[in-house]
Amino acid sequence: MSNIEYEFNEKIHAIIINPYLTWDNFCSNCDLVKKYNIKNISTSLNYLSDLKQCLGNYNANINVLISYPLADLPVSFIEELVCYAKDKGAKRIEYIPNFINLSRRDLETFAAEIEQVKLSGLPVTIIINKSKIKEEILYNVIEISKELGIKNFQFGDGFGPTITSNDVAEILKITGNQSQIKIVGGIKKLIQVIDLFNAGINCVGTSNFCEIFQELKVI
Repeated sequence: MSNIEYEFNEKIHAIIINPYLTWDNFCSNCDLVKKYNIKNISTSLNYLSDLKQCLGNYNANINVLISYPLADLPVSFIEELVCYAKDKGAKRIEYIPNFINLSRRDLETFAAEIEQVKLSGLPVTIIINKSKIKEEILYNVIEISKELGIKNFQFGDGFGPTITSNDVAEILKITGNQSQIKIVGGIKKLIQVIDLFNAGINCVGTSNFCEIFQELKVI
C-alpha cells in the first residue's frame, strides 16, 4: 500500500441512491457523511430534499444522478429536471447520455443532448460504462464531450466489471490529462481506492464509504 496521503474525505464520494433504504438507514448514512467529513455525495433526484433535511447545515457538494442507470430520459424532460435539481441544492449533474445515437452515427443529436444538460450552468459529469460500448463509440463520446467543454468523466455505473488500476492507463490515454476521472462500481476496500489513486484517477464513488473510512480509522 502506498504511503502517499490523499484527502480521502474529498476524493471518496458517498453514493446514496438505494431506493430500498429505510428512513433510519438513510439518516445513518447522512450521519456517517458528517462523521467522516465527506465533502461529495452522489444521489438521486428523489433524495435531494431528504439530504437537505438530514444534513442540516453540513456543507457538502451534492451531485445528482439524472438519466441513471438506463439513459431512459427523453431530452425534452432534461431542462425541467435539472432546474428541479438546482432548486433542491444540487451542485453538479452526473448524466448518462443516450449512446444509441452514436451507434446510428447521429453525432449531432448526441451533442445536442449534452448541450441541453450543460444549459443548467452546473458542472456536468458524463457517465460511461466502458465494458458496454464499442471502442469507436467510446472515442466519440469523449471527443464530443470535450469539444462541448466537458471535463469530468465517470467510468463505471455499478452494472459491469470492476475497473482496476490496470484499466486506468487506457482510460487516461483516451481522456487526456486535462480531464477529471471518477471511478465507480465494486469499490469496497481501501486498497482498491489507493491503487486507483496511485494509478492517476481523481476520485471514486462508492456506497461502501463507511467500511472504507473504518479501514482508514484503523490505519
